[in-house]
Amino acid sequence: MKKRLAAVFFLLAASLLPAAGPTYRLEYQIRGSAVSRLLLFFPLRIYYEASAAIDLEAHLRPDGSASFTYAGIPRSAYILRTLGFSGRTLALLSADRDEKDGKLFADRLLQQWRQQEPEFAGRVKTIKKFPHRLATTGPEAFAFERDGQGLYRNFIVGLEPLYRYHPAKTGIYFQVFPMLAELLKLLNQRFSPAPSAAPFDPFPLEWVVDGLDFSADLNRVTVLLENVVKSLVTVRQKSPLSLHFRVSSRTADELEICGESYPDVPLWKDFKIREVFRRLRLRPGDRALLADEFWLGIRNSKGQGGFGRLQLKMIDPGEDVR
Repeated sequence: MKKRLAAVFFLLAASLLPAAGPTYRLEYQIRGSAVSRLLLFFPLRIYYEASAAIDLEAHLRPDGSASFTYAGIPRSAYILRTLGFSGRTLALLSADRDEKDGKLFADRLLQQWRQQEPEFAGRVKTIKKFPHRLATTGPEAFAFERDGQGLYRNFIVGLEPLYRYHPAKTGIYFQVFPMLAELLKLLNQRFSPAPSAAPFDPFPLEWVVDGLDFSADLNRVTVLLENVVKSLVTVRQKSPLSLHFRVSSRTADELEICGESYPDVPLWKDFKIREVFRRLRLRPGDRALLADEFWLGIRNSKGQGGFGRLQLKMIDPGEDVR
């Protein structure tokens, strides 16, 4: 019922807005791996990678807020992962609206993966492909809002990958588009200095934002990775972290803000948040968003773990959309 009401809200709001403005691309990539031994004797070799991208039409408002609605996908969404503990079987789940494009993308992805991950590729004996087609549930495929303070909210996720042999099931979680919405919530951490009286006061040259805790957001994300994660893994950031921001460039057309931290904050067992980066590009006059990028690295002392990367970026009209 809530999803229906939200969809009605967006349709009504869209009818009151001016013509669609610029196009944005929202995309993410998660990659993680582990090489070890189980009980000292059995090899443990795990690889996981997931990625999705969506193009969005944006309606920008004078106060810097905006609403975003689905405009298409520039490439296939996918999950690439080993099955079992030995890493001898690789599964590729992909989703696209066009079956031919999806197949070409899957072939290129596997070729690239073999070159980039020879340690894992050299031990893979079987590759299983699970092609999916994208279906839309409800009146809106994907939508959300960004308010004038940079907070993302009012998500609608109506994209669903259906296995080519639907209603058969693969038994592997393929929640790439709900994942995209949950990852955006990682950006709902303050990036600006302390609130000021005027909405568009100039930024200082540098400042620190304290008290950042990603625990709740990361727990929502990890549940979408794998069904078993919900019962086995609950992450809790041992202490809040700080991001040191600075204005890295400023012109009449663009303001770029960069934040970074190397906190080594314990998260789960011996895994720690090793680095956090955020980069924003804003239009100075109205603080309209040009790009919002985020990187989070999580590893243990053995180098096991990985990273998550998220980007919402205005697309240049001359840029190749595919």
